[in-house]
Formats: sequence, structure tokens, C-alpha cells
Amino acid sequence: MRSVRSAEFYLALIVLLMTALLMVGTYFRWLPFNFALGQFRFTHWLSWIGTILIAVLTPMFYILRRHYPGRNIPLTRMHVFSNLFSFMLISLHFAQQMSRTVHPEDNTGLTSYIMVTILVLSGFLHRFRILEEGRLYPPHRNRYLHISITTAFYIVIVIHTLHNLGLLF
Repeated sequence: MRSVRSAEFYLALIVLLMTALLMVGTYFRWLPFNFALGQFRFTHWLSWIGTILIAVLTPMFYILRRHYPGRNIPLTRMHVFSNLFSFMLISLHFAQQMSRTVHPEDNTGLTSYIMVTILVLSGFLHRFRILEEGRLYPPHRNRYLHISITTAFYIVIVIHTLHNLGLLF
């Protein structure tokens, strides 16, 4: 249980708490993130940045980890914190969308957000070995879930983006 007592764990927890606070502020419109920036809302740009970071850095993490096994710890930290930052950006978009009086018609956004939330939670549990104590949930199952949801996330995010740009359905 040594990982839970690390500074990295507390920093990751602070990022998640900041994400929750920013979501509440965005949902109740206490924070001014609901403005147009060109053709799209500011939170759309944030979610695209977050999604691109996940889409690019996640495969890059796996490739670099295989090529540089001695650099596993810094690469894992980069993976964890870049994805937490991406989750924060995507969460702001989700909170802004949920604060609308008329909700979006499709459920691909909700599906995408649920998937990215599962990714963050499973990654958090795996990275900090929270469920390994007492073997409540074997780590290999969590890793399998994490990789499977990552693959499905890529598919759903492409469908969500194409649909909302009017290029699909």
C-alpha cells in the first residue's frame, strides 16, 4: 500500500478534486467558460485538446515504454498526469453541455464521458495499487478493463465527433 502514501498519489487526488470543483463551477455557470471562440464554444476546444492528448499520448506511452523499459516510472507519471489533465478538460466540456436547458439529442457524449471516467478510475486504481491490498480485484483484470475501454473509447469518440460535426447519421 506504499503507492497510496506517495506524493504522486496526493497530487493526482488534488487534480481529481480540482476537476470536480471546476465541473461544479462550469455546470452552475459560476465560471465563464461558456463563450464562443470562433465557430465553437470554448469548452468544445478544451475537450478537443483533451481528446487529442489522450489519443496521441496514450499510444505513445505504450510504444515508448516498450522501447525504453528503464524509463518506465517517468513515462508512467507522464501518462497519468497528462490523462488527468485531459480528463479535466473533457470534464469542463461535459459539465457545460449538461448545464444546457436543452440537452444534446445523441448519447455518444454521455457514453464517451462514462468511458473516459472509467478509464481514469481504473488507471487510478491500477497505478496506485488501491485494490491490490487483500486481492479484492486482481490487477490483471483491471489492466484488461483499462485497455479494453481505451480501445472502445477511440471508436466512440470518433463516432461522437463525426456525428456532432454533421458528417455521420
